Parts: sequence; structure tokens; C-alpha cells
Amino acid sequence: MTALLAELTRAAVARRAPDAVAVVPVGACEQHGPHLPLGTDLMVAEHLAAAAADRLTGVVDVLVAPGVAVGYSPHHVPIGATLTTGVGTLLAQLRDACAGLAAAGFGRIFLLNGHGGNAELIVVAAREAGQELRVVVGAGSYWVMAWDELVAAGAQDRGRLPGHAGAFETSLVLALRPDLVDAPPHRPGAPFARNPAGYWGRYHVERPDAMAAGDGYSDDPSAATADDGRRYLDAATGAVAAALREFAA
Repeated sequence: MTALLAELTRAAVARRAPDAVAVVPVGACEQHGPHLPLGTDLMVAEHLAAAAADRLTGVVDVLVAPGVAVGYSPHHVPIGATLTTGVGTLLAQLRDACAGLAAAGFGRIFLLNGHGGNAELIVVAAREAGQELRVVVGAGSYWVMAWDELVAAGAQDRGRLPGHAGAFETSLVLALRPDLVDAPPHRPGAPFARNPAGYWGRYHVERPDAMAAGDGYSDDPSAATADDGRRYLDAATGAVAAALREFAA
């Protein structure tokens, strides 16, 4: 059975929706250094959603909805090649996606996020949609959901987790779509801070020019390998699948 909602007929959706979990991948379309595609975050979220659905075959019926391709990315605009929504626009888009799924018969919807700028907003969207639509809505960023597994797989040994267009994300894209990766910049020994699983730590500080003051990536992209990426994706897929199984229950 296909896990992609867009490939199903309305009759198939009506039959499966009441017992299924609908997953909405949420990403961004923004600069990812000089070497990675703009759609990196959505690409990873969509892959993890589909791979988790495959792992749950026969256990939980997971249907992957079309992804939200443009997220909240104003901090990347000064560097170039970035599309962004406003906060209200993204919340409205996520709410509308949930409303459509609820109207189609889904009682359980999960927003699976792949972009740091969306991290808090998906939670707000889930709270609003769940209360307004009277369905169960979950929300999570994949690297937080899979934090322990990714750390155990070495994902924070060479760069920041998740970072931005550094060793971690570059490894993921090398594993998924090596044809889309240009020569990663070489910045050996680049310092990086190990961030907590909650992403922001004890509190958040918004520095409007922090990203623009840099070069568009967080650590040394040349430390990335496709083998690392495959290991990270496997770890994240297992964690996301486990979370969706728990959510479905």
C-alpha cells in the first residue's frame, strides 16, 4: 500500500483515514551554503516520513501528506536565495492542512518538521488545530525526536546537530541526493557548540543579524560523508517511527 496521500483516490482515503495517522512534512526553501539545495529541510522531512511509514507497515497505517515547502526563514533572506513566510501565514497554512485532513476523516495528524526556524511554530499550530478541529494533532522536529539516537550515531561529533548546512545536513544530502551537492566548503577545525536536544536551550535569544554575519553554514561541511548520512538517516527513521507508533496509540 502506498504511504503517499497524493497517490490515493478519494475512496481509498475515506477507507483508510479513520484508522491512519496523517503526517505533514514541514520544511523550508532557503539558502544552505554554497553547496546544498534550497529544499534540504523538506527533502529530509519527506524522506523520514516515508521511511518511517515503511517501517510501520502492518503496525500503524501512516499516510504522508504533501509537504509544506516554505517555512519561516527571514534570518536567511540577507544571504540570498531564500523564500519565507510570515509567522501568521505559516500558522494559517498548517491549520488549513490539518483542517483538510480532518475533513477527510483523519483523527490523528502529525506535523514532522525539518527546519529550525519552524520549531516553535509547529507546536503552536498543533495546539491551535487540535483545539479548533477537535482532532489529535502532534508536532515534532525530527532531530529532537531522534536526539539520543543521532548522538549515539555520532551526529554531533563533527559538527552542530542539526546545525545549518554543516557536516550533519551535508551528510544527509550526500546520502539522499549526492547529485545535488556541490563541492562542500573546506573549513577544517571550525568551532561549533554542542546544542541541547531542545534546540534553544534554557531560553531563546533572537539575534537578527547572526546568520547574515556568517557564511551561511554552521560548521565544516567538508567533514560530511554519505556513509555518515546513511547512518544518521537510519537512526532518525527508527526514532520517528517509534514516535509515530506511540502517537498512534
